[in-house]
Amino acid sequence: MNHELRELFHELVGLTPREREKVFRTREISAELRAEVVSLLSYESESFDDLTGVVAAAAGEWLRNAEGGDPSHCGPYRLLKPIGAGGMGVVYLAERADGEIHQTVAVKLLRQFQRQEWHDRFLRERQLLASLQHPSIVHVVDAGHTTDGRPYLVMEYVDGVPIDVYTAGIRVEQRLRLFLKVCEGVSHAHRRLIIHRDLKPSNILVTPAGSPKLLDFGIARLVDETGEATQTIERLLTPNYASPEQFAGEAQTTATDVYSLGAVLYKLLTGVAPPRNHQTGEAAALAAPSRINPEVPKDLDFVLRKALRTEPEERYSSVDEMAGDIRAVLAWRPVQARSGDIWYRTRRFLRRYWVPVAATAAVVASLSAGVYFANRERAIAERRFQDVRQLAGKLLDVDVEVAQLAGGAKARQLIVDMALEYLRRVSVDARMDPELSLEVATAYMRVARVQGVSISANLGQTDKSEQNERKAEELIQAVLAARPQSRVAILRSAQIAHDRMILAGDGGRDEEALQLARRSAGALKRYLGLARAGALPERLEAQQAIITGINVANRYRLAGQQDEALQLCASTIDFAKATNWPSQTGATLMIVALIHRERGELDQALQAIRESVRILDPGTQEKRPGRLLTLSLALVREGQILGEADAISLDRPREAEASLTRAFTIADEFARRDPKDFLSGHRAYFAEARLADIVRHSDPRRALGLYNDALKRLEGTTENAGWRRNMASTLAASVFPLLELGQNAEARQRLDAAFGQLSTLKQYPAETIELGSEAVQGLQARAEYESRTGNARRGAEIYQELLERVMASRPKPASNLPEAVEMSNLYRSAARIHRLAGQAGKASALDAERQALWQSWLVRLPKNAFVMRQLEAAKAGR
Repeated sequence: MNHELRELFHELVGLTPREREKVFRTREISAELRAEVVSLLSYESESFDDLTGVVAAAAGEWLRNAEGGDPSHCGPYRLLKPIGAGGMGVVYLAERADGEIHQTVAVKLLRQFQRQEWHDRFLRERQLLASLQHPSIVHVVDAGHTTDGRPYLVMEYVDGVPIDVYTAGIRVEQRLRLFLKVCEGVSHAHRRLIIHRDLKPSNILVTPAGSPKLLDFGIARLVDETGEATQTIERLLTPNYASPEQFAGEAQTTATDVYSLGAVLYKLLTGVAPPRNHQTGEAAALAAPSRINPEVPKDLDFVLRKALRTEPEERYSSVDEMAGDIRAVLAWRPVQARSGDIWYRTRRFLRRYWVPVAATAAVVASLSAGVYFANRERAIAERRFQDVRQLAGKLLDVDVEVAQLAGGAKARQLIVDMALEYLRRVSVDARMDPELSLEVATAYMRVARVQGVSISANLGQTDKSEQNERKAEELIQAVLAARPQSRVAILRSAQIAHDRMILAGDGGRDEEALQLARRSAGALKRYLGLARAGALPERLEAQQAIITGINVANRYRLAGQQDEALQLCASTIDFAKATNWPSQTGATLMIVALIHRERGELDQALQAIRESVRILDPGTQEKRPGRLLTLSLALVREGQILGEADAISLDRPREAEASLTRAFTIADEFARRDPKDFLSGHRAYFAEARLADIVRHSDPRRALGLYNDALKRLEGTTENAGWRRNMASTLAASVFPLLELGQNAEARQRLDAAFGQLSTLKQYPAETIELGSEAVQGLQARAEYESRTGNARRGAEIYQELLERVMASRPKPASNLPEAVEMSNLYRSAARIHRLAGQAGKASALDAERQALWQSWLVRLPKNAFVMRQLEAAKAGR
């Protein structure tokens, strides 16, 4: 047999007649050669439903003989006899022959002299099949290459018959239950982003035990693959089971498999495949299955009509949704595919709960009335459910748009008020319905975020926000009690605990914030486990999970639990990459950078934060606040790592100033658009205050201007615990440049205002004072004021009190680097004031404490550049 004929046969065996005709014309095949190929291809059998059945088995066997035959062994497996064939390969019954174990398998072997495209597809099939582990999918045993270089695939041997043959003699109910197992296998493949594209009865074998097995993933592909899937030469269509988009060469999705499954089910129920014109691919008029087979419930007519629709978007959105309707048929419940008129639902209700025919007419009448009112109540509940679903979605959509507008805070308040009024009306009914509870809880959570959770633009109403987060949490716990494996409910649980964590942290309730972080991390871990085991979530859902992971990791960092923070960052970055969220990778790297900074690993910190800035920087065309405000925060962190004063930094203040200036410019632009937007205002304040801290030592006048502007910005926002902490901190910080400029009276007024806020926060007076707290800043400013106004001895007393109360809080400067820096700063400033007060002995003792602290850290972090710089400064008394 000549080589040209052999190659042409392999090329055409999987194509439709129309596609073969196109190849004949394009390639200008001679009449003689064309006649020989057509002769080979004419052995078509109706029982195989396509050209990869008997044609490939009979003609393929002849071709193998002409080629000189396949090898007798594939690795340790002895080939016994061919049991199937197609245009790409031959399947053999084989046994293990190396004496290790006795095993009967099926070996699929690529034919000789195949084109590179077929070779590549064969290798892809091996990989795709190896990634699937499901009882309804044939599993991979082994793989390898023959001595002549051909790849082969070793699979479990399925001693079964095609599903249409197996179901020919069983009841419709049994056929449906068997088909549901097939759906589970296809759904498993879809969750791993694999579509089969060649589902037909001959590719679904049923074992004697009644277990279906999906075969032949030879033309399967990943959902996001492009290119070769649309090439005519690669489309091995099975006409009666291929979807319209396959015939048209259009994009194929999971809806393609939904169509093919519908065609398979039609064949199982009626004994015939859905009719189709094999030349044009157009579907003929479809007879209702219940007309062909009276045993078929009429509901299945609607199920199949929906599955076999021409437009992919009009079919079932997933195989699971189609399977849900089939289960509804088996349970005599309403199906989604059928019109939901009240009489239809009443008939279904009566069919499930019908009283004996011998019951009296009065009982029937009362039951009918009960059914009517039950359906009426159900209809009302469903309308409310739909209203809440629309509210939850539209609230988010409208609020996102309004958040972009200048002065949008007033409109956002109206949205919140309207949403809360509606939620109050439906909350009573929510507890009786898990789905409704989930929607109401989600709506409360979103309202709370608009009110005051500082992860996005909000109104700064933290108290009201916390009240609604608690309502959301109560509803979600009820949902999880009813549906503990609900992935969305688990995510909402993580998000609500996360939001409450943010609110607690902003309010200075650090221990409560850490407990909520642990609760959120536990729920997030459960969610990520379910997400990895099933289908990847949609982008919005994935983003919500990632943001939760970022902020919980940051709370762990703030609590000094750096290892836990890094572990959560790693899993968050992995999930962000898997779900294609590079911007969230950039946001997570901010936390990684801060952890390195707090460990004194400043080079690694700078590398991480600069990578974060690179990823987050969208260029000059970006106008959306979310991405740009995150970039602003990353630039602040870069500035802090480069040169934050009296902190863990590289001591490069000029570079730090440039980063902070850009961060402030970005945030200030959005803050000016809407002065009531808490997030943009807070980001602008944060950048401006950090910039003032850096220039305070070199340019007190400029620093004072920045502090004054930051205070005006704070005065324009809603008062809450976070606001008071920022106000106390900034008032205290502004005292230093005021004293440098000789404005002592103004400095006194700001001190009094700062301590007023500290009193409200219950930070001072207090028995203990935490390192890094606003109370520390306030007392340092007061001591400085006393010293600068001629009362250095009083300043020294304030420092003595401050140190005693800090030590009473049990700080850990010997093991916590940020606390070591804070304590070192206190020792240095206190020593300077004691010297001014003429108390040299106390000053020297404080200097010695400072040197001993950094000497211990040099042992802990040998040759660390930052620690060595601190030790040198301590020895020099700087």
